[in-house]
Amino acid sequence: MKKILTTLTLAASLNVQAAPVMNFFELGIAQGQHAEFNQVGKHNIDTSIAKEKGTLAMYAVQPSEQPDMAYMVEIYADDAAYQTHRQSPQYQAFLAQSPTILTDHKVFTPLVPQFLGDKKVQATASYRTNLVMVEVKPQHNTDFKRIVSQEMAQSLKAENGVLAMYAATYKNQPNKWLFFEIYADDAAYQAHRQTPHFQAYLKDTAAMLESKNFRTIQPLYLGNQGRLNWVEK
Repeated sequence: MKKILTTLTLAASLNVQAAPVMNFFELGIAQGQHAEFNQVGKHNIDTSIAKEKGTLAMYAVQPSEQPDMAYMVEIYADDAAYQTHRQSPQYQAFLAQSPTILTDHKVFTPLVPQFLGDKKVQATASYRTNLVMVEVKPQHNTDFKRIVSQEMAQSLKAENGVLAMYAATYKNQPNKWLFFEIYADDAAYQAHRQTPHFQAYLKDTAAMLESKNFRTIQPLYLGNQGRLNWVEK
């Protein structure tokens, strides 16, 4: 199955047939360790984005109603890039501090990317971030994927305030989807919701869904290479 990765800044160094890796982590933050978590997370993200061409995006966000929890969304060019990151000094430093800054609540969800698109983001800007989990009726999964990919691509192209849109399925549950999105601000998100392409997406997929879980989150620290445009074929 041929998969094409188009990232202008990485075109010369990445295998165009590589399969990107996308991970989602749910982490409990130990009491009184929020500042330390933010510090080691910032170092890990900043250093990885600056020094690892295959680390395409790393985002730390927080559930608005669960301040003692953090979510990490990570995207790598391929498994080799992910393994390179896992051996890096900054990741090893994060692991070394984990017993102190994290609780025993650690949930790792491997994902299968379906659509990955972004523009360059700033680490601490007051962006709007969205996290949505959707379960699709199995018989509609192929059509749902096509509609989602087209809508996300159009949104990134047509809307300046849409900065990142990622869609992936759970590795062991292909009809369960995770969406992670970044908008310039709340106004950009509300404007996006009123666009013809988003309204068409809502209409065309309404009967395809078993469930939809929208999690209210806020950004802690964000990093990416930018200019990512990839669709699973």
